[in-house]
Amino acid sequence: MGRKSKYSKEVKIRACIDYEKGNVSFSDIAREIGTAKEVVHRWYLKYKEHGASVFEPLNKERSYSRKSKLLIIEEYTSGKYSQSDLAAKYNISTGLISNWVNKWYNGMEIEDYDPKGGVYTMKSRKTTFEERLEIVKWVIENDMSYKNAADKYSITYALVYK
Repeated sequence: MGRKSKYSKEVKIRACIDYEKGNVSFSDIAREIGTAKEVVHRWYLKYKEHGASVFEPLNKERSYSRKSKLLIIEEYTSGKYSQSDLAAKYNISTGLISNWVNKWYNGMEIEDYDPKGGVYTMKSRKTTFEERLEIVKWVIENDMSYKNAADKYSITYALVYK
């Protein structure tokens, strides 16, 4: 499930419509609602690309294939698009694009991402001391993969991390 936005969809839509009418600048809108003009600018780019529905809350986390990440990285590194342009085009955050590009530049593996909401949202269960030791050993032996441990042992991610 996506993060709750600080601003309602109505505020975002109103900001975009006000800007489109030409009455106010991004700076004026940002000052009025208490945010940065870059934030309002990103809202407007997404609104222009996808319409008002872009501000609807998501019911689940989105997944990103390796192929789609590499496509976005390629578009960015070609110089044709800025991160803000790509964020609007694909309705994702500039921070996410920045993370992918940084990994790519640093030679890190770009992997598929398919969230397993269950390990984050499942109801916790009690574990014994021995089971916790087993889980800790498994996590250490498996590259500190908390998410996979949570899935394997049917416990919450937070419990594995703790």
